[in-house]
Amino acid sequence: MTLSDATYTVIDLETTGGANRANRIIEVCAMKVHRGEVVGELTSLINPEMPISYFISQYTGITNEMVKHAPTAKEILPDLLRLLGESVFVAHNSSFDYTFINLELERNGFERLENRALCTVRLARRLLPKQLKKNLGDLAAYFGIPITERHRAKGDCQATVGVLHKLIEIAQEKHRIEHLEELLSLQYKALRVFKREPKHIRTLRETLLPKLPEQPGVYFFYSEQGELLYIGKSKNLKSRVSSYFTDTEHKADKVKELVMYVRKIDCRTTGSELEALLLESKLIKLHKPRYNTLLKRYKSYPFLRLTNHEFPRLEIAMEVENDGAEYFGPFPSMESVRNVFTVLNRTFLLRECSDDELSKGRACVYLDLHRCVAPCERWRVEKGEYERELNRVRRFLSGVDAEIIDTLTAKMKQLAADYRFEDAAELRSRIQSLRRVFYRQASVTASINENNVLILLPSAIYSDVCKEFVILFVRFGRLAAQEKILLDDALTLSPMLEQIYFNGATAPAECKKEEIDEMQILSSWIYHNRETLSCLYVQASHTPTTLLQELIERLCALSNHDTITLASEAEQADD
Repeated sequence: MTLSDATYTVIDLETTGGANRANRIIEVCAMKVHRGEVVGELTSLINPEMPISYFISQYTGITNEMVKHAPTAKEILPDLLRLLGESVFVAHNSSFDYTFINLELERNGFERLENRALCTVRLARRLLPKQLKKNLGDLAAYFGIPITERHRAKGDCQATVGVLHKLIEIAQEKHRIEHLEELLSLQYKALRVFKREPKHIRTLRETLLPKLPEQPGVYFFYSEQGELLYIGKSKNLKSRVSSYFTDTEHKADKVKELVMYVRKIDCRTTGSELEALLLESKLIKLHKPRYNTLLKRYKSYPFLRLTNHEFPRLEIAMEVENDGAEYFGPFPSMESVRNVFTVLNRTFLLRECSDDELSKGRACVYLDLHRCVAPCERWRVEKGEYERELNRVRRFLSGVDAEIIDTLTAKMKQLAADYRFEDAAELRSRIQSLRRVFYRQASVTASINENNVLILLPSAIYSDVCKEFVILFVRFGRLAAQEKILLDDALTLSPMLEQIYFNGATAPAECKKEEIDEMQILSSWIYHNRETLSCLYVQASHTPTTLLQELIERLCALSNHDTITLASEAEQADD
């Protein structure tokens, strides 16, 4: 079973004391998780049928009065067993919770649990830095996961769900863990396994690695039988490939296993790191090598959509359709798009009602809540006001206007000043989601089919003597071409600019899954390299001449070069 197909039930208990027959459960929370979503939940106080000590009440906030009329464990256990089913039992220090539930099951005449268990403490010890404390509070802080109610079952359970997701991501990315059995065994593996270096590793290091180019590109690992084992990319092929064959005893188990099988290495150089990223993604999906786990299938990325209505509505969409709507994205996950969707609906005044409700011509509760400008009552609002609200949403989703982030940050500080720390922490989490989206979208502006931009960055060999740049041509959100060029030869780009941006082509009506995958890679790469590149957006007002002139001026600014000569040359060329 793959990790994504597995179902996990995360459980947290509050008890009257240690895991022994003298103590009882006073609160339980269980959250059933599948494909990153909570699909079932059970949360309840439990009457322990014995007094709760003063210490435990102070520690958990649960008093004898609170559990006086709560159900007993015998009443709750059948519901818990139904929720748990055959899923993986997950807890932070699972031996405590697993033992406690089995004690209660035995005490009340039920069969003991036989579910496989996964301990997030054990997993964290194997995946995270040794110096990091592994208690739930420190792990949640390390991953930026807010805990609403510490030492209460639901608050701790929600935090454990978040920690579990992060640990699984690390296990997949750093240790190539793909299947549930691998993850379950990982929690019990020794932290370091030392083996004598095989002869073929020394041979590859001495004969092949010195010949590899120090350029961006994609590399291929083959077995002795010619099987393609792994495809990777790097901005420096020699450095990246060599890293597999140095300090091998400290590599992850999956990497050690891969290196044991490698007998042949090929590589393909590319014009840029971005081209290597795109090529890697395509080739992995085409060949599906055994040791590539994360990019074998095209993911479904969510979008935000402004519908094609007289008064558009903001929606979450999983596909880009030919419906005349405006699409913004793709977003990296459903969680991030939902956070942004919720905050935008609470901040901007777009309608949330259905078309049928709108046609009734009377305002609903959203007007009273100051969540809508009520376009349903034409006498109350002019169409121009709704259009202005739409433009505010467009400006934020295009990375142009950060007003909403500034407003929410001020509100968060006020909540903290009023000692409403839980509300402030929840708002901070939403602000972080908005920041990631805003600054990511600021790199590739506007809705996806209006993303026409030139991306400029110094090449790998750029210097005061050799002013070489890499220019990426993005048309309709897709990478159309790339070119390496010396500053003095910038005028030669005129035919390429005209061919790509002024050929009269219209935006594609729909986006294929391959194109959406490229858009996600492109926007992520631009965001992570935002400090070293410059984006020149192609506007409707541009002509081939003005765009070329602006491009030359931007290149000169990047290289601290005098722009007058080149700009005048551009004018002469146009004449």
